[in-house]
Amino acid sequence: MEKYDNLMSELEKENLDMIANELPEFTNENLTNIKNKFNEKTINKSSRLKKIIRKSFITAACICSIFVGLVNANNAFAANLLDVPVLGDIVKIVTIDKLALYDKYKEINIEIPSIEGLENNDVQDEINRILKERAIAVYDNAIENSEEIKEQSQNSGFSKLMPEIVDQSYTTLTKSDDMLSFKVVTTQIKASGYETADFYNVDLKNSKLLNMSDLFNKNYDYISTINNEIITKMKEEIEKEDAGYFVEEFKTIDDNTNFYINKKGKLVIVFDEYEIAAGYMGMPEFIIETSIFGNNISDLGYLK
Repeated sequence: MEKYDNLMSELEKENLDMIANELPEFTNENLTNIKNKFNEKTINKSSRLKKIIRKSFITAACICSIFVGLVNANNAFAANLLDVPVLGDIVKIVTIDKLALYDKYKEINIEIPSIEGLENNDVQDEINRILKERAIAVYDNAIENSEEIKEQSQNSGFSKLMPEIVDQSYTTLTKSDDMLSFKVVTTQIKASGYETADFYNVDLKNSKLLNMSDLFNKNYDYISTINNEIITKMKEEIEKEDAGYFVEEFKTIDDNTNFYINKKGKLVIVFDEYEIAAGYMGMPEFIIETSIFGNNISDLGYLK
């Protein structure tokens, strides 16, 4: 009986609470019964103790059996419980540097993001090269514009011309075990604000930057399908809300059109400010239902 007493002292209430937190499906009747039995251990250590221990071990065995089944059936679940990172946990975006410069002619604040944790270092380096070159281009353009403002100020004698104000930041849109979507947004403020953005979709399973064409079967004319859907949605919004879309100015999407895959597995097409709509519309987004593509979805499995 001494070995059972030792076991009972080790399995305190917090251990049972830990099991309840990890396996919420056992927090009701089974775990309540177990807790009650453990609470009675100080009251009666005679013949009832044997029955309690026997029943508790039977229940614990059932829990362990189902627990093992859950772990084997779900790799992500197993990785989480065992603290083994999956791809979505390893890969992340960080700020590696900032380009900031302030004076009366300019206010520049540019974050340079970098992706870390991809299995393919060559792909990771290429993505980071693209991100860095974009940031430097934005910075150089801001410096050039600020020099023009400085020259105008000196030539005109006006010392309070509006400075060049440029801000760049990034936002994670979707992150899963298999995919990461994020955007880098540049805001330029002059007489009014103006936003542009680049969107990046990283296939974590295959360590590659996704193109829109990767989402569809080869030779499928997804561009025409998406174009028609966007025009339909614009017309519907105009009729319903008097939205400020320029339907006649929209021609077609192309390989450079911004897109991302949202958390529900839907393709989202994004346009810059003023590209197809009035400025007050911001950066228009169009969620494209996957059903319109029929059986022409690639086997990557990202569109749902």
